[in-house]
Amino acid sequence: MYKYIAKFIDNCGLYQLHRDRSKQSHFRNSNLSNVSISEIHTFYPTPTVPKITFEKHGVQENHSFGRYTFESEIENEPFNKYSTGLYYENVNNDQKANVIVVHGWRMDDMNLIEKNFSKPYRSLGYNVYTFTLPDHLERASEKSLYSGELMVSANIDHTLQSAKQAVTDIRALILWLKENKQGKIILIGVSLGGFVTNMTAVMEKNIDALISVFYANSIAYSTWKTKPGKYIRKDLEKNGFSYEQLEKAWAITVPSNFKPIIPKDRILLFSGLFDQYVVSEDTDRLWKAWDCPKRIQYPWGHAGIILCRDKITKESFTFLNEIVNI
Repeated sequence: MYKYIAKFIDNCGLYQLHRDRSKQSHFRNSNLSNVSISEIHTFYPTPTVPKITFEKHGVQENHSFGRYTFESEIENEPFNKYSTGLYYENVNNDQKANVIVVHGWRMDDMNLIEKNFSKPYRSLGYNVYTFTLPDHLERASEKSLYSGELMVSANIDHTLQSAKQAVTDIRALILWLKENKQGKIILIGVSLGGFVTNMTAVMEKNIDALISVFYANSIAYSTWKTKPGKYIRKDLEKNGFSYEQLEKAWAITVPSNFKPIIPKDRILLFSGLFDQYVVSEDTDRLWKAWDCPKRIQYPWGHAGIILCRDKITKESFTFLNEIVNI
């Protein structure tokens, strides 16, 4: 019963998702897609500690809040020059932990992140920093038809560059927190944000806990083999680009091709058994490649991010208390 309900809910969401889709081909390919997974440390350079500008908007629930901005070290399109997000810092300076939350693909506001992740962690007194993915929200091109249109597309090189920029910008924020704030650093990713945070955990040692919620693993697989990517696949096929070529081109962005640099017991994975956005075959691949860290699966689809909100929060808090001791 759960299976059919879960698929129905996800398919309704996908119908709405595809009402907005690219009207023209984005296909581009050049030498960047020839990068080998052996070049991982060159592809994802270690950033320097950024100079962050904080624009305070007010105080709410014992947290000062506003927007932060810093210049990205990764060259990309001009609209992605600056890394941005929202910050909520404990005014009592009781810095138990610092949480970075990364949203999902095509999110056009932070309401889900605010309600499901930011607010619960602020209630514990934690500092919270949301991270805006390249090509989304204020980092999207003015020509984009919707938030996130360009981050995963048939433009092979731009997709690679945006993934590279996302990982490197998050690492820069982590380094700033390590230098300027006390307390543990917790990294939380949701859907596409989970894909990015998982890849960050391959490269960055200064992460005390990783919580990945209904995460993507291989964006090539998701583009070619699942319903959300069907129009990107059509764009690729029209230009004679095969799945084998795509898988090779984007291999350096796939977390399951590598091992995390943080200990396995600092990782918590959530997934939906009947997810139609990021399917079990691909999420299982990451879990097994990472030697089976703690994983919690719910009998829902991608909508489980919302439907299981309270359970995810409770399980996450238990994990942090027992494993990370915060």
